[in-house]
Amino acid sequence: VDMNFSINSSKAGNSINKQMENLVSKNNLEYEKLEKKLLEEEKNIIKKKNVLDAQKYEAEVLAFRNKINNFKSERRNKVETISKKNVDAKNELVKIITKILAEYSAKNEISLVLNKESIILGKKTIDISDNILELLNDEIKNIKLK
Repeated sequence: VDMNFSINSSKAGNSINKQMENLVSKNNLEYEKLEKKLLEEEKNIIKKKNVLDAQKYEAEVLAFRNKINNFKSERRNKVETISKKNVDAKNELVKIITKILAEYSAKNEISLVLNKESIILGKKTIDISDNILELLNDEIKNIKLK
């Protein structure tokens, strides 16, 4: 069985991928807006350089650097959270595929199921990927990202 094919071609796998695309796109738009605001703030601080006394200017620069560091940290955490959601959803899908494979192999008296990537040579007739994909699409159409 080709697990990657089953995951990526299934309705549930496509659902996960579309949700991820939307989430990543939304996240990127949000952070692009924040970046623009930070760039404007940086320009304003630079304009004040000759107007403010050195201590106040340094205080503003330090506060801005802290803001930038917080921004970077927040963005990194958000990306990790989104990535974790993707991994969790795909793991849930793999569990469902594994259950389907167990039922299919028991019903069809198959004693061994191998991942197609591990096989160097074999008859095309032993590939059950399409059968598993059909069963998977019948069982689950959508997996929500959590």
